[in-house]
Amino acid sequence: MDFSYKQLKKKSVPYVLLIPSMLFVIGVLGYGVIYGVVISLFEVNVYSLETPFVGLKNYIYIFQDPTFLNSLYKSLIFVFMSVVVGIILSLVFAIALYKLTIMKSFFKGLTLIPYLISGIAAATMFKFLFAGDVGMVNQFLSVFGMEEVLWLADEWLALFVIILANIWFVTPFAILILLAGLQGIDEQIFEAAKIDGASKLRIVFQIIIPLISSMIGVSLIWLSFASFNMFDIILPLTGGGPGRSTEVLAVYLYKLAFNDLNYSMASAVMIVIMTLNLAVSFVYLKVFKV
Repeated sequence: MDFSYKQLKKKSVPYVLLIPSMLFVIGVLGYGVIYGVVISLFEVNVYSLETPFVGLKNYIYIFQDPTFLNSLYKSLIFVFMSVVVGIILSLVFAIALYKLTIMKSFFKGLTLIPYLISGIAAATMFKFLFAGDVGMVNQFLSVFGMEEVLWLADEWLALFVIILANIWFVTPFAILILLAGLQGIDEQIFEAAKIDGASKLRIVFQIIIPLISSMIGVSLIWLSFASFNMFDIILPLTGGGPGRSTEVLAVYLYKLAFNDLNYSMASAVMIVIMTLNLAVSFVYLKVFKV
């Protein structure tokens, strides 16, 4: 009995130490979410002290608003492309890092650079790359006699640029998650597969992916969550333009709250974003059994 108590006490120490930080995070996030839900059910006007209860009126309004529906549509495209391309690149780079035999730590650190810089810095860099006639991409194209492309002035090209910037910014963390999964696989499994004559593609699809499926699920949750909430790259890069072609939900929420001072509607959009995040995460948890 004494032995069991000591074992239980030893195993519970890490969880007990985590309780203060967990309570702090839950408190901060819980307060924000609950307050956002409450505000979304009222009509909060900064020019009036009255806040009448309106129920689901704000939600009904935004789902009838073409601007919101456009932002939702662009968000779904933005997130889908970011997640699909991001998870493929994450897996490729994770395998490449796993196979490295020299300067492995250096390249791991190099992989994290995009994730460590600020979103504003990343946006500035991509704006410099894809700016009109002075952008480096257009300068490169001109070397081959090609005409300049107005990347940030075209609806779909601007969307392509913000997707590219987002992938570059959020993928490094997913790479490290998958790399951690790869390092947990017994190398003897790979050696046995090679002896049996398995091709590289077969090893990837029949050994690596099944064995790190839980890590793939976690990576997908991260990529989806980061993409749905992406704001700090898009606003300084395109401002949601041209027109509203790159105005994803996070940017639309910002404009509602800080340009229009419509906090009730902004809170409703926040709840929609949160619901989308939870729904997508739930699907990943079920599919990949995380």
